Order: sequence, then C-alpha cells, then structure tokens
Amino acid sequence: MKEEIGDESVFLRIEEFKKGLIQFTDSTNAMRLVKEHGRDIRYNASWKKWVVWNGKYWEMDEGGVLIHEKGLEMVRNIYDELKKTADYRERIDIEKAAMMSESVRRRKAFVEAATWISALRTKTDELDSNPLHIPVRNEHQM
Repeated sequence: MKEEIGDESVFLRIEEFKKGLIQFTDSTNAMRLVKEHGRDIRYNASWKKWVVWNGKYWEMDEGGVLIHEKGLEMVRNIYDELKKTADYRERIDIEKAAMMSESVRRRKAFVEAATWISALRTKTDELDSNPLHIPVRNEHQM
C-alpha cells in the first residue's frame, strides 16, 4: 500500500477544491448563483426557461435577461472576496477569475450549468405565488 505524500495544508486545499470553495469554474459559479439567488430562481425543463421571483409572482424569463442579470450580480460579488485575503497572489487570481467570469461566454456557461442543478428544477404545477412553496432542494450540498 502506497502512503500519501503531503502535509496538512495540501489536504486542506484538496478539501476546499472538492467543496468548490477556491476555484472559479462554470460549475462553482453555478453553485455561487444558487447560494446567492437560489430562493428566487428556478429552471423549468419542460419550458426550457428560467422563472424568477419578482417579489409578487414567478415571472417567465423570456430571453434569459433576468437570469443573466442575477448571474452578473453574482459575478461582481466575487470582487468582495478580495477583502478576505491578505495574499497578493490570491487577490490577483480572484480578480482575474472574476473578470473572466464576466464574459458573455462564461456567463452563458455557468447559467447553463445551473440548469443541471436539481435544487433549481421545478415543474410547472409547482409554481405558486409564494417562493417559499418551492424550497431549494438539497441545500446541504450548496
């Protein structure tokens, strides 16, 4: 049996990667979108459309404008992470990742990735006038 090589910091970093805490991929950005806006967004696979809670009712997102506004807001909130580290290299990485995540291609990619998150999936008959009636499923995974 081979012994694993590495110190405690390596194992901690691996666990952070597994939880999606330190990388800025489309998948982790999709999960960030869920964390920030999961209460107010749902994806209806039958319609192939997003629905967004506007404060009074679920609004069908024709053309994806509403979900992309939420996505851009989420991306711009990444810059707040610059305040959480004193590590200069980490700040550069965060800034680069946030800037890249603002691109249309990256935004389309993480919004598409979010359509595959089961917690955001909703059926037409589940849509109600109150977002509390459609809980975000599997919150423990986010």
